Amino acid sequence: MKETKDLMLDASLEVFTEKGYTLATTLEISKRAGVSEMTLFRHFQTKNNLFIASIKQAIGESIVDDLTIDMDQSLREFIRLLMHEKMLMISSHTSLIKMLIRETLAHTLPQELAFTKMIYNQVIQKISRYVEYHHMNIDAMSFAEMVVGLLLRYAIMEDNPKYHMMNGKEQHTYLTTYLNILNI
Repeated sequence: MKETKDLMLDASLEVFTEKGYTLATTLEISKRAGVSEMTLFRHFQTKNNLFIASIKQAIGESIVDDLTIDMDQSLREFIRLLMHEKMLMISSHTSLIKMLIRETLAHTLPQELAFTKMIYNQVIQKISRYVEYHHMNIDAMSFAEMVVGLLLRYAIMEDNPKYHMMNGKEQHTYLTTYLNILNI
């Protein structure tokens, strides 16, 4: 049997995904979890804390704490691994990611979960570090913006194929089309 906290997190994720951050209420979440609203607040104190906890439980810490990719690779392989990491997360949680994008664009999310900004900042940081590490003469910001644009295009428009359900060879082939667009 699930713990009360897990029931509340599951219910909150369902309600937040369906209604978005602004329209979701703690009362509806508590009812769906089968607990009192007071119990919900005892565990999470605020709607914001509940939202963050449910997103982290669903997607994992990678949405907040970016993973490390080896800098001693070719630019093509570096970008392939960077995009692979983000595509797995996006593909595995499509409905949730779309809600986060909608809420980010509407400026209704807590700053720490503004999804498009988080992805943008993570990609820019990684690409900037790579460019600096390799003393490359490219505009890291513009290059990162193109990568983020491709990731957000996938998140918003691509319902099939589900990247996380492809085998390794299919994923590699899929990402190769993106890398070719970037001309790397």
